[in-house]
Amino acid sequence: MEDTVLLIDSSRSMMRYDFKPNRLYIALKSAKKFITTKINIDPKDRISILSFGDITTKLQNFSNETNKLLESLDKVSISGKGLLHDGIAFALQILVEQMRRIGGKIPRIFIITDNKIEDIENLEKIVNIANGLGVIIDSLQIGKTQDYRNNILKRISKLTGGEFGFFANERAVINAGKAFASKKNANKHTDYFSPEKKEKIPPLMNEIALPLRRPTIMEVRLMMDSGGNGQKKCQICHSKKAPLTNADFFSEGRFCPSCERPMHLSCAALWAKKTEYTKTIFRCPFCYFLLRVPSSVLKLIGDDIESTQKIQIIDEEEAKTTKMKVMPDNRIPKIDSSCSYCHSIFMGDYQVFQCENCGSYYHKPCLEKMYKEIQACRYCGRKITY
Repeated sequence: MEDTVLLIDSSRSMMRYDFKPNRLYIALKSAKKFITTKINIDPKDRISILSFGDITTKLQNFSNETNKLLESLDKVSISGKGLLHDGIAFALQILVEQMRRIGGKIPRIFIITDNKIEDIENLEKIVNIANGLGVIIDSLQIGKTQDYRNNILKRISKLTGGEFGFFANERAVINAGKAFASKKNANKHTDYFSPEKKEKIPPLMNEIALPLRRPTIMEVRLMMDSGGNGQKKCQICHSKKAPLTNADFFSEGRFCPSCERPMHLSCAALWAKKTEYTKTIFRCPFCYFLLRVPSSVLKLIGDDIESTQKIQIIDEEEAKTTKMKVMPDNRIPKIDSSCSYCHSIFMGDYQVFQCENCGSYYHKPCLEKMYKEIQACRYCGRKITY
């Protein structure tokens, strides 16, 4: 079985008219061919869909429901430059989560792009990580090619054991989506997550962590309407204004690119400092996605330990609570998901608890750490009561 992240270029260059009506339209037609063919070949295969431009957007979580996948393509929108390294980093995060949770699946990324790519140096770093994780990357290029021998997409696919194709007419691009849907062989093995390889995890975190998403111009306008009453509330401090800087959300507000939870940049920096992964890297308190704050923000928060200790997760309604129930020992081997705190599977070496509200599972030591940090379920955000 395969888990494939379909990564669609939505940068400005995809609106060029050398393909009729434009490159993006043809790319989406090819993506539809890929989805329908792949699910027909093996209904157990799953696909997740991302688009990348200035920002990477998750259009669909992993699914094998054809209609749901096809409908998600309607949400693609154009955004600036083609930052493919951020797109691949996003794809790796969601693939790594599945690789830790369920073994035996072949992880793939299928890129559809016109190859107007920015920041080649960071792209090569992230592709080397993908190769180390055993992730296969296929690349479909549309439009006029550059120097074919030095084509970055061709090099990416060759390094990771994937396929590369370049097509200069509409029909060929659309049909290529069907050709790329064929199954892959598990020709690589990775021991990235074995216990003796733990020293690799910090560089992995640094490279695949993504920046918080800035509000769009439209979002800022909506927040500024009615005298700023439309501003979002930070889900860390539960306030529209940042407690540390007194800045409005439309100026300092950011969003997790995975779950779209709003948070102030300074609150995110304080949270990163509190969780102590690295100085600038932290996991979203709600969806556990790896995020990065600019190092310049660290100067803003300084050594304000008192403020750091006050940062805690508060749900939209403080009255909402949940309880953690102990799972019977005989049910632990049947749990088909991983710990929502450490993302490791359950081996029966610890007691397992389940959140009564959202159904997420935790190892006992993980639950104790989480309660000490935020007193709430990391998955649904509800306060834990006993």
